[in-house]
Amino acid sequence: MSPVAFNIFEYVHTARQTHGIRVQDYQRYRRYCTHRLHSVRKAIKLQQGTSKAFRKQDVTADMASKPEHVEVLLLQAERAWAYAMELREQYTRTEEPRQHQHVVRRLRAACKAARQLTNIAPRFCDRRTALTAAAYWLQLQSQLSFETEQWEAALDCAALSRIVSDQLTRDSGAQLYALSQAMVAALDPIVRLAAYRVRVPGAQHAQPASIATQWYELNMKAAASRVSTTISEYDDIVCALEALAEETRAKASDDTGSAAFANKLQWRGGRVTFADRELASLVEKAQTQLAIAVEDDRESPSAAETLDAATAAFKRVGRSARRCYAESAAAAFKAHSVASDALPPAYLVVQLYSTCALGAVAVAKCVGEAQAIAAQHGATSNILMPLLSGSGADAWVAEDLPQTSDGSDAKASGLPTLSRLVLCYDKARTQLAALKTRLANVLGKLTPEANRRVRAQQLVEEVTAAAAYYAGIRNYYLAMLHVSFRYRQPLDALALLDTVVTEDVPRAAALAALVGRDATPRLEGSAVEELWGRFASVSADEVARLGAAAKAALLTTCALCGTTSRAEAAPVGGPQAWYCNPSTRPVLVTNDLVSCRGRNAAECPARVPKLVDLSETAVVAVPVKPLFYDLAAAAIDFDMATIDARASKQSGGGKLGAIIGSLWGR
Repeated sequence: MSPVAFNIFEYVHTARQTHGIRVQDYQRYRRYCTHRLHSVRKAIKLQQGTSKAFRKQDVTADMASKPEHVEVLLLQAERAWAYAMELREQYTRTEEPRQHQHVVRRLRAACKAARQLTNIAPRFCDRRTALTAAAYWLQLQSQLSFETEQWEAALDCAALSRIVSDQLTRDSGAQLYALSQAMVAALDPIVRLAAYRVRVPGAQHAQPASIATQWYELNMKAAASRVSTTISEYDDIVCALEALAEETRAKASDDTGSAAFANKLQWRGGRVTFADRELASLVEKAQTQLAIAVEDDRESPSAAETLDAATAAFKRVGRSARRCYAESAAAAFKAHSVASDALPPAYLVVQLYSTCALGAVAVAKCVGEAQAIAAQHGATSNILMPLLSGSGADAWVAEDLPQTSDGSDAKASGLPTLSRLVLCYDKARTQLAALKTRLANVLGKLTPEANRRVRAQQLVEEVTAAAAYYAGIRNYYLAMLHVSFRYRQPLDALALLDTVVTEDVPRAAALAALVGRDATPRLEGSAVEELWGRFASVSADEVARLGAAAKAALLTTCALCGTTSRAEAAPVGGPQAWYCNPSTRPVLVTNDLVSCRGRNAAECPARVPKLVDLSETAVVAVPVKPLFYDLAAAAIDFDMATIDARASKQSGGGKLGAIIGSLWGR
């Protein structure tokens, strides 16, 4: 016969919240326990007599073999506990000693039923159910010791109950973790007051969880003989805990071939902790796969395969994080506690981490492809700015115009290369735009505390700066393509370079400087941090190099526009127009009708090009015909003779009423 698995925490918490405890109605919950206990006893034929005689029927270890036997003992304990809490509310109002004694007797009855369940559960239940029964009994025993002012015993029971609950929920799902933390959180006032009575050092400023852990490590492990006098089953509980920990380590070693994973994530100078072991293993595997991909040579055939494998691994991390977030949010709605409320933001941070990793890998693939294209044609191997580390425009535009008319293609041998480079950087820009949208979706759900912990809002600024930077590189190479010997469209190239110099580079430089002031410490050796820093985050020096190259190319292109053979493509302005001489471009003036807002700044008037001089414009009044002029001027004649004739035939009302009636069609 297989051992019985029974989720005690979920059963107790659901029963309490559904049948009265949510509104502090202990009498209603006690009635529910009585009726439910009668139904369960009747179902398993364990009734305590008929209407004429009473025969006590206890659940013993010999007969216990079903989940209903666990439920009977739980309902007995819960009924006595509910009665004790009801009497305790009355005692707080009356302060009669007899009522307090009645509270203690009911708590002893609850502890008796819970202890009986703890003793017989190892014989027909699995190890987790038996340890959960022990944790439940320790919670009731802690309340009993607290009511009888046995402070040290109350602290022992509360600390051991928390240790057992943490061990049980370490590798479980979010729902069980939230429920167990909600049950344990009810003992926090007992832990604080008992620690104060026992004179635990530093207990006034410490959290109840840290107080319980410190008390267990320092005062219970080293004094097992003392604790055994307070908790008779202490040795059995410790042995069961060690067996459960060994089983967990063996399972982790069999599944992954390594030690158990730490359920925490260190990223962007912060650390988040979560309770799902499966998610922790997926994060560890994805990080390992990405580290292998980063170490591989970009020119090797296996580089693309390793990047694809890392992408698939981080997609699994994202799906698991979304599942855990949904489960933890539902569990936090059921069980309100500090620990359960902290889980959904932690899973959102993991989801944000996987989203950033996927975005960095996608951009790295695009830029890596561009680097491979540049390397095939003998260009410099700068992964962030291929073909831009030379002498500016001289790398792609001939200085002497007569040499370009000879048909020499010494510097224009890579025409297909330019098109492919434009496509690669356009894909990188598109990937960053999609990444910004996904980040906004996740950041909308993140709490302010988690946002500050990993500085998640700064991610959007970094992505925006990188998008402007890659847009500038894309326009730079597109201008290179337009000025090549195949197309010979220097005017289009001039417009693109002007966009790079006046829009892309200033925007990227401003955002890069803004991000540089709030730079986060990066974790050394992290593949995600390295990949993000190389491809999804740009520095001011990189933007400055792009701006210098674009300005040099702009001057050369202006000279080409003034002497181009395609005179029909030149505008009417002639060689003195702004595209030949950038200094003659329209000036920027302040317009109060258009406002702009910077980061953490108030609105201010925007500067727009002065294309029309409005000061010389004369306003002339134009006469306008009134809207109802025709109707007002027209004369409308009524046939009054016909109206009078019809009015004379009417009876009843006066002549005025008949006239009005005739006009209305009567």
